[in-house]
Formats: sequence, structure tokens, C-alpha cells
Amino acid sequence: MKAMILAAGEGTRFRPHTLELPKPAIPFLNVPMGYYSLPWLKQAGVQTLIVNTFHLPEKVQSIYDEQSFFTVEYSQEVGKILGSGGGLKKAQPLFGSDEYFFLLNSDEIYLTTENNPFDKLSKQHLNSNAISTLLVTEHPEVGSKFGGIWVDDKNKVIGFGKTKPAGSVKGYHFLGCQILNKKIFDYLQPQQEQNILYDGLTKAIQAGHAIELCNIQCEFFETGNLQDYLFATHHVLKSISEKSIEGFNFLQNLKQLDSRSELIQLQNSLVWKHNSAVFQNSTVEGFAVIGQNTEIKNCELVQTVFADALIEVNKKFNHCLVI
Repeated sequence: MKAMILAAGEGTRFRPHTLELPKPAIPFLNVPMGYYSLPWLKQAGVQTLIVNTFHLPEKVQSIYDEQSFFTVEYSQEVGKILGSGGGLKKAQPLFGSDEYFFLLNSDEIYLTTENNPFDKLSKQHLNSNAISTLLVTEHPEVGSKFGGIWVDDKNKVIGFGKTKPAGSVKGYHFLGCQILNKKIFDYLQPQQEQNILYDGLTKAIQAGHAIELCNIQCEFFETGNLQDYLFATHHVLKSISEKSIEGFNFLQNLKQLDSRSELIQLQNSLVWKHNSAVFQNSTVEGFAVIGQNTEIKNCELVQTVFADALIEVNKKFNHCLVI
């Protein structure tokens, strides 16, 4: 089985950081954000990744070349971003004759009680005749802050977006991962910017295809800007420190990606530190994340994340990502 990771976005809300690093390469607890789906995909039977690129393509390619889970093929978009649907259509030749495949975002972070939600998604899809099975969760801000996956009273998907369509009774939040049947390519146009939900799956629904939902219990985090990213970092560290089942599951997944970082619990703060890092004579308020081969000495830190290979001495850092 193959999986396509959507990594072509420009990360405009996370600038200026994404002017230097593409969003999948932004570190989250010392691991590139684009890595978090990899152990789950491997356990779900995926053997090959397809990654689309546009913004800083060499840096996107470098992080996926460095992972050891999969062989990787790339689909580079030039001139304009084609969107989730257009990017998938452009990569169609790379899928060969595969009957179905994963399609997912490269920057999703969430806590869940499921050991492997992708395996659950895969098994449900294989037992259905749906053109797509979407991984979703319930969220109180569906229809206001977030667009929704809307269903009728028979749990049939009838539409997408912030506006509740006529006949819908409930909306779910899409977690950025789905399994698609190859028939989806019939509803996507070549060389056009398209969205997989609003264009591809909407046309498939109109043609009579069924879409299923795999609903999981989880806490979803926005990471599209610095404020949300820092909130997600703090919340995930707290869940790990409190040894909740969601925190335990996240940690088990994380340890497959990085076994050399650990949590240090100070009196009123949390430090996630790589074992090659130096952390001396510094104070922490809230949390700090300290990357590989980074030295922090005599500093004051308030909710701060440091990437790899930095040296900072006698400075103050307040609610920031330092790369």
C-alpha cells in the first residue's frame, strides 16, 4: 500500500519561521512535524510514501530522505500549488494499479486513546464499498472555527464546509487523513488547483458514491501559527507528564521517532531535552524544548522551543521558537 503526504504548503501563517523551514520540518518535541504519521502508517501496512512539494522543496525532500520507515517518491509542483486534489491528480502515475491508498496532511498533531487510528481507518475502509473513509472526531467548533464533514440522520455524508447544508444533523472535524479508492481520480481534473473534499469528493457524492467516517476520540491541535504551536507543545508535554492514556500513546509513537529525548519535570515547569543538549543554570517558566546538540546556559526561558545545534548564553526568551 502507498500513502501520499501533502507537503507542498507555504505555511504562511507560521512566517517568518517557514521562510527558513517548511512546515513539515518544523520541530515538535525535537522531531520534524512531518514525521508523526510515519509509525502509524507503517503499522497500517504502508510500504511507500509519495510526497508532494512546492515551497522549499529541497528541505522537504531532505527530511523525508532521512527517515528509515519507507521508500519515498516525490511529486514536485512548479509555478503554483495545486491543492490537495490537484496535487493528488498530478501524482496519479506514481500510484500504479493500487486499488486504494492513504492521503494525509503533513502537520497534524493530536492526542488520542487509539493505539493506532490509521490501522482502525484502514480496516474500516477495507470492509466497505466507500470511495473514501475519512478520519474524524467530534469538535464543538465545527461550523464556526472549523469547516465540517456533515452527515444526515442516517450518518450519510452529504457535504463539507463551515455552512451546515440542508438535511444535515451533525458535523465532524476532519483530522487530515483518509483512505481513497483509485476511482477518485475520475473526479479530479489535471493541472488544476482543487481541494480533495470540496471538489473531488463532492463530485463523487453527486455521482452516487458513498463516503464513510472513522470517528475517533481525540484532542486535536492547531499548529498553523506560533501561538497555537506553543499551546500544543505545552499541552502534549502536560499529558505526557500526567501519564494519561492519550499522553502514553503519543509518547509510544514519539519514541519510535526519537528515543534520545526525555522529559525533565522541574518544580513548576517541564523541559523536553535531547540527551546531547546542554542545559545549565537556566530558569524555565511553563516549558522548554531543547534540541539536539543545543547549549542553553544562564538563560531565562518562558514557553520556548529551541531547534538543533544552537548556542544561547545569558539571554531571555519569551514565547518563541528559535531555529
